[in-house]
Amino acid sequence: MKRTIILLLAAAIAAAPAWALLPSFGVKGGVNMANYAGSDGGGDLKMGAVGGAFLTLDLIAVKIQPELLYSQKGAKEEGTIDLGGTLYPYKMTAKVDYLEVPVLLKYSFGAIVVPSVYVGPSFGILMGATGDMEVNGVSASADIKDAYNGTDIGLVIGAEVKTPIKLSIEARYTLGLTNAPKALSGYQPDAKNSTISVMLGYYMF
Repeated sequence: MKRTIILLLAAAIAAAPAWALLPSFGVKGGVNMANYAGSDGGGDLKMGAVGGAFLTLDLIAVKIQPELLYSQKGAKEEGTIDLGGTLYPYKMTAKVDYLEVPVLLKYSFGAIVVPSVYVGPSFGILMGATGDMEVNGVSASADIKDAYNGTDIGLVIGAEVKTPIKLSIEARYTLGLTNAPKALSGYQPDAKNSTISVMLGYYMF
Protein backbone atom coordinates (compact mmCIF):
# COMPACT_ATOMS: atom_id res chain seq x y z
CA MET A 1 0.00 0.00 0.00
CA LYS A 2 2.79 2.45 0.92
CA ARG A 3 4.59 1.62 -2.33
CA THR A 4 1.44 2.42 -4.33
CA ILE A 5 1.06 5.82 -2.67
CA ILE A 6 4.74 6.69 -3.16
CA LEU A 7 4.54 5.76 -6.85
CA LEU A 8 1.42 7.91 -7.39
CA LEU A 9 3.06 10.95 -5.77
CA ALA A 10 6.32 10.37 -7.64
CA ALA A 11 4.48 10.14 -10.96
CA ALA A 12 2.69 13.43 -10.32
CA ILE A 13 5.95 15.19 -9.46
CA ALA A 14 7.82 13.65 -12.40
CA ALA A 15 5.13 14.95 -14.77
CA ALA A 16 6.14 18.54 -13.99
CA PRO A 17 8.63 20.07 -16.47
CA ALA A 18 12.10 21.03 -15.36
CA TRP A 19 11.29 24.76 -15.55
CA ALA A 20 8.56 24.52 -12.89
CA LEU A 21 8.95 27.06 -10.10
CA LEU A 22 9.79 26.07 -6.54
CA PRO A 23 7.03 23.94 -5.00
CA SER A 24 4.98 24.94 -1.99
CA PHE A 25 3.98 22.56 0.79
CA GLY A 26 1.14 22.70 3.26
CA VAL A 27 -1.33 20.90 5.48
CA LYS A 28 -5.13 20.95 5.48
CA GLY A 29 -8.04 19.53 7.39
CA GLY A 30 -11.77 19.81 7.76
CA VAL A 31 -15.05 17.97 7.52
CA ASN A 32 -16.64 15.54 5.05
CA MET A 33 -20.37 15.27 4.36
CA ALA A 34 -20.77 11.93 2.63
CA ASN A 35 -23.33 9.50 1.27
CA TYR A 36 -23.68 7.36 -1.87
CA ALA A 37 -24.69 8.29 -5.41
CA GLY A 38 -26.38 5.79 -7.72
CA SER A 39 -29.60 3.79 -7.92
CA ASP A 40 -28.69 1.92 -4.72
CA GLY A 41 -27.26 4.99 -3.02
CA GLY A 42 -28.88 7.84 -1.16
CA GLY A 43 -29.26 8.10 2.58
CA ASP A 44 -28.56 11.02 4.86
CA LEU A 45 -25.24 12.83 4.87
CA LYS A 46 -22.70 11.31 7.26
CA MET A 47 -20.25 13.70 8.90
CA GLY A 48 -16.58 12.71 9.05
CA ALA A 49 -13.08 14.15 9.22
CA VAL A 50 -10.63 14.71 6.38
CA GLY A 51 -7.05 15.92 6.56
CA GLY A 52 -3.51 15.56 5.31
CA ALA A 53 -0.78 17.29 3.33
CA PHE A 54 -0.32 18.71 -0.16
CA LEU A 55 2.45 19.76 -2.54
CA THR A 56 1.83 22.48 -5.14
CA LEU A 57 4.00 22.64 -8.27
CA ASP A 58 3.70 26.00 -10.03
CA LEU A 59 3.93 25.63 -13.82
CA ILE A 60 3.35 29.40 -14.33
CA ALA A 61 0.09 29.03 -16.28
CA VAL A 62 -1.37 26.29 -14.08
CA LYS A 63 -0.39 24.26 -11.05
CA ILE A 64 -0.26 20.56 -10.26
CA GLN A 65 -1.19 19.67 -6.69
CA PRO A 66 -0.83 16.08 -5.45
CA GLU A 67 -2.28 15.47 -1.98
CA LEU A 68 -2.25 12.74 0.65
CA LEU A 69 -5.47 12.70 2.70
CA TYR A 70 -7.12 10.51 5.30
CA SER A 71 -10.82 10.71 4.50
CA GLN A 72 -13.80 9.39 6.49
CA LYS A 73 -16.74 8.57 4.23
CA GLY A 74 -19.83 6.35 4.28
CA ALA A 75 -23.52 7.12 4.80
CA LYS A 76 -26.31 6.93 7.34
CA GLU A 77 -29.99 6.13 7.15
CA GLU A 78 -33.04 6.21 9.43
CA GLY A 79 -36.45 4.68 8.96
CA THR A 80 -38.65 1.78 9.97
CA ILE A 81 -38.20 -1.94 9.38
CA ASP A 82 -40.88 -4.65 9.31
CA LEU A 83 -40.02 -7.53 11.67
CA GLY A 84 -42.73 -10.14 11.93
CA GLY A 85 -45.45 -7.72 10.92
CA THR A 86 -44.38 -5.04 13.40
CA LEU A 87 -42.66 -1.82 12.35
CA TYR A 88 -39.61 -0.85 14.37
CA PRO A 89 -37.52 2.33 14.06
CA TYR A 90 -33.93 1.81 12.97
CA LYS A 91 -30.74 3.81 12.46
CA MET A 92 -27.87 2.55 10.31
CA THR A 93 -24.44 4.11 9.76
CA ALA A 94 -21.63 2.93 7.50
CA LYS A 95 -18.25 4.38 8.51
CA VAL A 96 -15.80 3.86 5.65
CA ASP A 97 -12.27 5.29 5.79
CA TYR A 98 -9.87 5.80 2.88
CA LEU A 99 -6.31 6.95 2.34
CA GLU A 100 -6.61 9.13 -0.76
CA VAL A 101 -4.21 10.63 -3.29
CA PRO A 102 -5.92 13.37 -5.34
CA VAL A 103 -3.83 14.78 -8.21
CA LEU A 104 -5.29 18.18 -9.07
CA LEU A 105 -4.84 20.56 -11.99
CA LYS A 106 -5.21 24.00 -10.43
CA TYR A 107 -5.74 27.45 -11.94
CA SER A 108 -5.14 30.50 -9.73
CA PHE A 109 -5.78 34.19 -10.30
CA GLY A 110 -5.30 37.28 -8.16
CA ALA A 111 -2.25 38.59 -6.32
CA ILE A 112 -2.88 39.36 -2.63
CA VAL A 113 -5.96 37.24 -2.06
CA VAL A 114 -5.60 34.30 -4.46
CA PRO A 115 -8.73 32.37 -5.56
CA SER A 116 -8.24 29.05 -7.36
CA VAL A 117 -10.34 26.43 -9.08
CA TYR A 118 -9.20 22.85 -9.59
CA VAL A 119 -10.14 19.48 -11.01
CA GLY A 120 -8.51 16.07 -11.12
CA PRO A 121 -8.66 12.37 -10.29
CA SER A 122 -8.46 10.85 -6.84
CA PHE A 123 -7.11 7.41 -5.99
CA GLY A 124 -8.23 5.84 -2.71
CA ILE A 125 -7.19 2.80 -0.67
CA LEU A 126 -9.70 1.35 1.80
CA MET A 127 -8.38 1.53 5.37
CA GLY A 128 -11.38 0.23 7.30
CA ALA A 129 -15.17 0.01 7.42
CA THR A 130 -17.59 -0.37 10.33
CA GLY A 131 -21.36 -0.77 10.30
CA ASP A 132 -23.46 0.48 13.23
CA MET A 133 -27.10 -0.59 13.53
CA GLU A 134 -29.76 0.36 16.07
CA VAL A 135 -33.22 -1.25 15.96
CA ASN A 136 -35.84 -0.23 18.52
CA GLY A 137 -33.13 1.01 20.87
CA VAL A 138 -30.92 -2.12 20.59
CA SER A 139 -27.47 -1.40 19.09
CA ALA A 140 -24.90 -3.57 17.35
CA SER A 141 -21.64 -2.91 15.48
CA ALA A 142 -19.61 -5.01 13.05
CA ASP A 143 -16.51 -4.84 10.87
CA ILE A 144 -17.77 -4.63 7.27
CA LYS A 145 -14.46 -4.00 5.49
CA ASP A 146 -14.80 -7.24 3.49
CA ALA A 147 -18.03 -5.92 1.96
CA TYR A 148 -16.19 -3.02 0.26
CA ASN A 149 -13.81 -2.81 -2.66
CA GLY A 150 -10.21 -2.22 -1.64
CA THR A 151 -9.71 0.75 -3.96
CA ASP A 152 -11.77 3.74 -5.04
CA ILE A 153 -11.34 6.09 -7.99
CA GLY A 154 -13.05 9.46 -8.02
CA LEU A 155 -13.23 12.84 -9.72
CA VAL A 156 -12.57 15.98 -7.67
CA ILE A 157 -13.78 19.49 -8.47
CA GLY A 158 -13.46 22.44 -6.14
CA ALA A 159 -12.36 25.98 -5.32
CA GLU A 160 -9.97 27.55 -2.83
CA VAL A 161 -9.14 31.03 -1.55
CA LYS A 162 -5.62 31.64 -0.23
CA THR A 163 -5.06 34.64 2.07
CA PRO A 164 -1.93 36.79 2.51
CA ILE A 165 -1.23 35.08 5.87
CA LYS A 166 -0.82 31.66 4.19
CA LEU A 167 -4.19 30.40 5.39
CA SER A 168 -6.68 28.99 2.89
CA ILE A 169 -10.28 27.86 2.83
CA GLU A 170 -11.70 25.51 0.24
CA ALA A 171 -14.74 23.48 -0.71
CA ARG A 172 -14.75 20.47 -3.01
CA TYR A 173 -16.98 17.72 -4.31
CA THR A 174 -15.63 14.22 -4.93
CA LEU A 175 -17.73 11.82 -6.99
CA GLY A 176 -16.73 8.17 -7.02
CA LEU A 177 -16.32 6.64 -10.47
CA THR A 178 -16.29 3.07 -9.16
CA ASN A 179 -18.75 1.29 -6.87
CA ALA A 180 -17.81 1.33 -3.20
CA PRO A 181 -19.41 -1.99 -2.14
CA LYS A 182 -18.50 -5.36 -3.62
CA ALA A 183 -20.96 -7.52 -5.52
CA LEU A 184 -23.27 -9.48 -3.21
CA SER A 185 -24.65 -12.86 -4.30
CA GLY A 186 -23.99 -11.98 -7.94
CA TYR A 187 -25.56 -8.52 -7.72
CA GLN A 188 -23.38 -5.42 -7.96
CA PRO A 189 -24.93 -2.51 -6.02
CA ASP A 190 -24.84 0.83 -7.84
CA ALA A 191 -23.44 2.93 -4.99
CA LYS A 192 -20.56 5.33 -5.50
CA ASN A 193 -18.97 7.61 -2.93
CA SER A 194 -20.38 11.14 -3.03
CA THR A 195 -18.58 13.57 -0.74
CA ILE A 196 -18.65 17.31 -0.03
CA SER A 197 -15.54 18.53 1.82
CA VAL A 198 -14.85 21.87 3.50
CA MET A 199 -11.26 22.40 4.64
CA LEU A 200 -8.89 24.95 6.12
CA GLY A 201 -5.28 24.88 5.00
CA TYR A 202 -1.92 26.37 5.85
CA TYR A 203 0.88 26.93 3.32
CA MET A 204 4.12 26.21 5.22
CA PHE A 205 6.29 27.50 2.34
